[in-house]
Amino acid sequence: MKKTTTINTYVCLLLFLAAGLFSSCEDQWLEDIGTVSNGFSQPRNTQDLEQLVNGALWVAGGSGGFRGIHGNQAIYSATISDVGKLMDDLGVVGQDAVDWYNRDFSNNSHSQPTRNWEAGYAVLLAANAVIDWVDQNGAFDDAQSHWTPRILGEAYWLRAWVNFHLVRIFAPPYGSDNSAPAVIIKNRMPNSAFDNPELSTVQEVYDQILADLEQAIELLPEQYDADRDPPAYVDRQDRMAAHFLAMRVNFQMRNWEQAEEHADAVLNSGRYPLDQDPIEAWNKDQFGDKGNEVVFQYVTSGSQTRWKPPVISRWLGYSDPNGRWNLTNRFNNNQIMSLSEHFKSITGWDNHEEAMNDKRYQQLFISFGPNEDPRPAYQGLASREVWGHKWYRAGEAEASNRVSSLPLMRAAEAHLTRSYLRFSRGNEDGARSDLNVVRNRAGLEAYSGPMSAEVIEIERMKELVFENDRLYYPASPAAGDSQW
Repeated sequence: MKKTTTINTYVCLLLFLAAGLFSSCEDQWLEDIGTVSNGFSQPRNTQDLEQLVNGALWVAGGSGGFRGIHGNQAIYSATISDVGKLMDDLGVVGQDAVDWYNRDFSNNSHSQPTRNWEAGYAVLLAANAVIDWVDQNGAFDDAQSHWTPRILGEAYWLRAWVNFHLVRIFAPPYGSDNSAPAVIIKNRMPNSAFDNPELSTVQEVYDQILADLEQAIELLPEQYDADRDPPAYVDRQDRMAAHFLAMRVNFQMRNWEQAEEHADAVLNSGRYPLDQDPIEAWNKDQFGDKGNEVVFQYVTSGSQTRWKPPVISRWLGYSDPNGRWNLTNRFNNNQIMSLSEHFKSITGWDNHEEAMNDKRYQQLFISFGPNEDPRPAYQGLASREVWGHKWYRAGEAEASNRVSSLPLMRAAEAHLTRSYLRFSRGNEDGARSDLNVVRNRAGLEAYSGPMSAEVIEIERMKELVFENDRLYYPASPAAGDSQW
């Protein structure tokens, strides 16, 4: 029996098969795409494939913004590192965060990692629907058929992006035991409800990620072209986003040469200069608008996408996207972490007056001395705390629609990654040059002292704290693993 359905129903079916992320799909946000047969909709044209990729990105953000993968993964990353101090005695923190903060992973029923798993496999299923369809049927013969390579490239990018999230949460870090079980590789549509592959190894998952990125780099266009692409593509991933992700993956794998090649591809393009203040990456609220350094951002506004506000802002940001708009007190009483004493000590941000010379501290953090915090939950704190204030900085427009952009790939990270890679092969002048591009943008003097991995790492901490930058990599080419 066949019946008509909307693509929203199709996404619901994908989510159901990916472990029931939602009990229902209430958002009627995309148009009718055809028929259902044996539980799956059949795309009728290129526009349907486009909507599937767009829908996969929406799923990555999650229902209501809190069931997605990238925001929850960033919270997990921040909580298990030593950059934050958990406010677990003030009644604002859930048990998930408390256990992670205490490095207690014995409870496997926490909601946050469950949401990572479910949303991740929902996105993978949607991406596989596109890849399998094009593989089996080729491009549609319609006016939008020229979109097909780009759509296919986005699907491969999504698979790599999601698998990289999943393997870092649910498996040992690359290099510790690459034969250990990791996550399930889903690189095709299921044959039946009982088509459940076993866990793949760490090595197999990373091999799949690299293979998908190779396809993405080949297929994705260099950048958005308004005369060629649909409006919804303006903030989505292009070839530079694929190079950026490949840089991250190879950096994690300690494939130094390959990581540097991809960093070069991004930075040598000249498209992402650090010529604006740090806040300019975070204060955007319009579809198609982003800071100069932003390679890829997740947009929560725009009629073309209807993507959801990310959960990371509610846990790690000072501004509350759900609160009443007021420029002086629209604060977040559920912010769970301030910067740790270790972080402040190692970066020098334990000296508030000195730290104010750094534009990142000025613009992307907020600090209150003892008993100065205006939020009811924190008014009794007896020491100075420094809070992340990166998210929901767009302005009064967010009063009614909570719009904002979440930068997920910034050129500053690529410069700091390349700085480390250059240093590791003995190119200290090149390493210092990349480091100082970041420091100068922050309003700091160029660093002229001896280069070291620690110098680069401290700058990276100041630049990327709370941005899902928990990395495992050698402190020096001859040393063992370090992490922060």
